[in-house]
Amino acid sequence: MSVKVERSVAARCTPEHAWRKFQKIEEWPWWNRVVGQAKWVSGQPWQPGSEFALEIVYPKRMSLKPAVTENAAPESVAWRGDGASMRFRFQAQADGATLLGADAEFSGLKAILSGGAIGAAMQRSLEEWLTALKIEAEKIAREEHARS
Repeated sequence: MSVKVERSVAARCTPEHAWRKFQKIEEWPWWNRVVGQAKWVSGQPWQPGSEFALEIVYPKRMSLKPAVTENAAPESVAWRGDGASMRFRFQAQADGATLLGADAEFSGLKAILSGGAIGAAMQRSLEEWLTALKIEAEKIAREEHARS
């Protein structure tokens, strides 16, 4: 059994603006209340096989040690570990905006024991994360526009 969740939000920025903020995982807790701590523990940042420690604190505390499975930056990155997989997408839209998207899948014992609770919690978590990223990426876009 697995639980899948997908969320997205439109932002007035480019995929590069979103990636510029997102790629610095050590800074995630500064702007994203979902994350308590994130740091690289092996390999080079965002290279397939590289691992990082991730502490989720909202809406429920959870510690993960995922490994990067895909890096197609600035359009998408993905990781998997501890019965969870996540993908973040930054897709340019025809109107100049960027669709910030994320999907998560939980499988195994965690998914079975939680019933639908993990899905509802992940929906809230992804909405918070994407909204916070939107705010930060739009700040970068505005600052860049002001300098030009």
